[in-house]
Amino acid sequence: MDPLHTIGEVVQYIEDNHSNPKAFNFFEEGEWKHLSTEQFLFDLKRLTYGLISQGLRRGDKVGILAHSSPQWNLADFAIIMAGGVSVPLFVKIASESFIYEVAQANTRFLFVQGKDQWEMYEKHRNLFEKVIGLDDPGEIVGAMKYHEILKEGEKLWEAKPRLWKELQSRLKSDDLATIIYTAGSMGMPKGVMLTHLNLCHLISGDIFHWKPQEQKYLSILPLAHVFARQINLILISWGVPIYYLNDLSQLTNVCKELNPSLMIVVPRLLEKMYDAMNAKVRGIRSKLLRGISLWAFKLARDPGESIIKNWVLRPIADYLVYRKLRRSLGDQWEVILCGGAALDHGLNRFYVRIGLPIYEGWGLTEGSTACVNYPGEVKIGTVGPPLPGVKVKLGENDEILLGGPTVMKGYYRNPEATEAVLDDEGWLHTGDKGKIDEKGRLSIVGRVKEQFKLSSGEYLSPSRIEHMLNQHPLVDLSMVIGEKRKYAACLLFVDHAGLKRLRKETGQSEVSDEELLESEKVRREMEVFLDSVNKRINHWEKLVKWKFIMDAPSIENGELTPTLKLRRSNILEKYEDVVEAIYSVEE
Repeated sequence: MDPLHTIGEVVQYIEDNHSNPKAFNFFEEGEWKHLSTEQFLFDLKRLTYGLISQGLRRGDKVGILAHSSPQWNLADFAIIMAGGVSVPLFVKIASESFIYEVAQANTRFLFVQGKDQWEMYEKHRNLFEKVIGLDDPGEIVGAMKYHEILKEGEKLWEAKPRLWKELQSRLKSDDLATIIYTAGSMGMPKGVMLTHLNLCHLISGDIFHWKPQEQKYLSILPLAHVFARQINLILISWGVPIYYLNDLSQLTNVCKELNPSLMIVVPRLLEKMYDAMNAKVRGIRSKLLRGISLWAFKLARDPGESIIKNWVLRPIADYLVYRKLRRSLGDQWEVILCGGAALDHGLNRFYVRIGLPIYEGWGLTEGSTACVNYPGEVKIGTVGPPLPGVKVKLGENDEILLGGPTVMKGYYRNPEATEAVLDDEGWLHTGDKGKIDEKGRLSIVGRVKEQFKLSSGEYLSPSRIEHMLNQHPLVDLSMVIGEKRKYAACLLFVDHAGLKRLRKETGQSEVSDEELLESEKVRREMEVFLDSVNKRINHWEKLVKWKFIMDAPSIENGELTPTLKLRRSNILEKYEDVVEAIYSVEE
């Protein structure tokens, strides 16, 4: 496959090489609905012309506030083919972020789909010149219906049939194609400018080291997420049929019925799946079967390697437990890529040992997908070697520097922030700390800026410790604190499903959630657990105190980024009184 440099070349390649009656598939009202390659291309041309008929000019910004679907792709491709710039927005975006992003990007038009998303638009309709519904907008005044813009586009297409080729030829590899807003742990989001080449570079590379024929890709991450969008574009170009699922409560059933072979996940989803499987095992009535299952779970996470474990115990565990787990999750998996955050090593081992092909990767919005483990070359604890054309090296304080054609053009209307991360030689300073082994495989060891200093002068990297804390069944998420303090402590956000199981196990139906968490049983259990964590970290990182937090952090309340990372400054501000109480009696 020859290199592709623009979205126009991608569209032409699809038209010349692919034909599939089920190229794009979406789950709606309990069943799969399909869109063929030919229909997709026909609608794409009509929608592109339709945007031009509505006055879209070259360089105009157009937002997409919609769930992942074939129509999301049509909107994205059409915006870019018309010479515009696509601005994807997360469907659960907080109102403050929505206002900031669409205003900062000078967004003229907006595509909308979904009840909550239409409500968001109505609150801020004055920010847009035109809104287009990817579903029925109902009685919303001024909203243009999808079939109406397609009809208008078809009229212009008939009047100017040669315009399509002109549009394709106008696109250049260095043209701005999209602005993706990335929300860090502090401050307002920054608009990452990605060019056509940034998006297209990896299409011609064999990043998975397998053949795409006869594959099925189950898409469950929002296409506003750069990792999901990049893989989505690659697989569309390769002709792999894509199945979009937005309701994750249907994931297990869909996996069993559809038998997909490829999926992209974030660690949080794998953690939730593990918790659900573990809870189901702990609920087995038979003591013998429960004991065997818990033993098999522990064996899967065990880092130890020996002839007995590999050739005797694990085959027994596979026969009794693991094969049943695989059956419940589909049995045709070839690649499950995990990225977006660090994956706990024990959890990675668990999935690999039960027979699910988890391959961890790494990248960031500013540099797209950069490194990936792949079949035949995988090492747990690393994110694999750099992808073709991607350059990786370590800078000062072991900060990972990224170079090559996937690195962003800069931050939109933010030259100061751009200068802070892009040096004169074009290296992107990622803010991640890493190590590179003898085979060129990268390991992520923390964030440079997440480090904080205790009053004793020692530095602490919280993310590694938080991964350990998050393994406790009563902990959904955790945050290590202690900057400029004598010792480290942690805020533990309660896993309400785990709390419900504890209440059932203890039979304490009369006490409140807070009383149950403050009980002697829970206190002793947490002391033992924290002691086990403290044995695995440096002595100055020792966690001395903890506090359970009942309210779950969320994207909507500004405590999580859209990629489910902690917004630490917001959390510290909200729970300032709790933090002060923890340190009110210094030890």
